[in-house]
Amino acid sequence: EDLKGKSLALVDPNSTSGNQAPRFFLHKAGHDVDKFFGKTFYAGSHENAVLALAQGTADAAANFWNSDTDSNLTRMLAKGMVKNADGTPMKQSDFRVIFKSEFLPEGPFAVLSSLPDDLKQKIRQAFIELPTKDKAAFDKLSDGKDQGLTPVTLKDYQPIIEMLRHNDEQRKRS
Repeated sequence: EDLKGKSLALVDPNSTSGNQAPRFFLHKAGHDVDKFFGKTFYAGSHENAVLALAQGTADAAANFWNSDTDSNLTRMLAKGMVKNADGTPMKQSDFRVIFKSEFLPEGPFAVLSSLPDDLKQKIRQAFIELPTKDKAAFDKLSDGKDQGLTPVTLKDYQPIIEMLRHNDEQRKRS
């Protein structure tokens, strides 16, 4: 409620964590993003949204959060990308997380359905084994933060599909 009438930095219209999820979950809580906030704008990237917040050009920013030790903010802080006006590095305690959504699956690795079944299975198994068989390659895919890969089906993405359909309906009504 403290943010009513304030400014919100979203990431990009196509970003799940930086636009779709905030719109969906705020609507579920009874708040239309474009009416609740005095100003909303697209910062263009997850990093730019954090920088807008740090520099005071936004009062709040939407971004991704995987855990207390793995978010866009923690990654940027670890790289020294977020600084105070005097140039000193900011700390995680300089920010306050005010909302965390339920788990949202990230983009999958997918293969063509027309590939032979045995090849699809070998590719799937290679991805599942990647964290233990080639940790260095796996860490390059995940900034060294992910613990493994999990096989998924379309059912795992139903919450995302529901969110996108809802937001599309809301956009069409506007």
